[in-house]
Amino acid sequence: SFVSNAILYWNTIKINDVVEQLRQQGENIDDETLSHISLLPYKHVLPNGTYFIEDEGKG
Repeated sequence: SFVSNAILYWNTIKINDVVEQLRQQGENIDDETLSHISLLPYKHVLPNGTYFIEDEGKG
C-alpha cells in the first residue's frame, strides 16, 4: 500500500511537471481537461495493495 501510494504521488508530480513545462512553451491546457485525468486505472498500480499471483502448478 505504501509503495502504491508512492508511485501515485511520483506520477502525479511528473504529470504536473510536464503540464507546467507545456504551459511555459505556450500550450493552452485547460484545467477542466486535467480534472478528468486519473492515475488509478493503470494496471501497474494497485491502490489496495493486493496482488494476485497465479500458481502455475495448479491446473
